[in-house]
Amino acid sequence: MITITLNMSESLLSILRDAGRPGQPTSRIRVHPGIPIRQILIDQDISPLLVPLIFLDNRKISVDTPLETDGVLILHGPLAGG
Repeated sequence: MITITLNMSESLLSILRDAGRPGQPTSRIRVHPGIPIRQILIDQDISPLLVPLIFLDNRKISVDTPLETDGVLILHGPLAGG
């Protein structure tokens, strides 16, 4: 098993709160090596469509990236600006 620290951006937390699912900004989970990010999101009841930007240990990665070692995932919700 590997340990992943999940850090969620305020934009993602806000969407989850609006949907009646308040989450913690930071949590730790244990997963099997090789699990793709997409499956972690699904297991955490977060739609992969809500997470367009993902960083693993400060490197941008795809939702289909498999995890092989302990690390820190930063999940960003949709961004807007103008």
